[in-house]
Amino acid sequence: MFNRKNLLLAFPIFSLIWFAGTMIVAGLYYPEYSHITQFISELGATGSPHGEYVNYLGFIPTEIFILAFAFTCFLVIPKTKKNITGLSFIVVYGLTLGISAIYPCDFQCRPVEPTFSHNIHMLSAFPGYLCGIISIFILSSGSPLFVQGKAFKLISFTIGGLCIYAFLSLDPSSNVVGVYQRSLDLMIYAWFIYFAYNVRTHLPDSSEG
Repeated sequence: MFNRKNLLLAFPIFSLIWFAGTMIVAGLYYPEYSHITQFISELGATGSPHGEYVNYLGFIPTEIFILAFAFTCFLVIPKTKKNITGLSFIVVYGLTLGISAIYPCDFQCRPVEPTFSHNIHMLSAFPGYLCGIISIFILSSGSPLFVQGKAFKLISFTIGGLCIYAFLSLDPSSNVVGVYQRSLDLMIYAWFIYFAYNVRTHLPDSSEG
């Protein structure tokens, strides 16, 4: 049954599966593409083999699932200032990464003379990631439906710290930039799912509707 408790956990999982599936399938149909050395955005870049399909059928739906997750969280957790602020950062995270799909980067995402679309892409994607990281710290220190234990905060802040390291390592000249970006995405998703699981576990039955 798709009540709020189930949707709370389902949305970030659906988003992760859709996102991972998009990368795998798009990578298979992109000659000589490397998940280790290349940005994820290159799969949907201008001039890529199937860029429009990747962006509109792959990346944008993943962010719609994230926005649905944030909305479901808003319905069930206490509306404290920290919680609302943290969820707002998740909303911005989803919106900005969605915008970066609408405005793809230039071919291979490393242009000498970037186009307008590329500039919008970069001005959306990197701040978007930062908002996702910030949401982890705010919601971890907020006041959710349950009483947070030391383990929850320790795990959350550890994931947040690793996200910061991966974010700062997104150097286009790096030979492993693809690994850092995918690690960053995976850790953000992992925390969203971890947070959803913890909130879902402590929701009273009256909140299932």
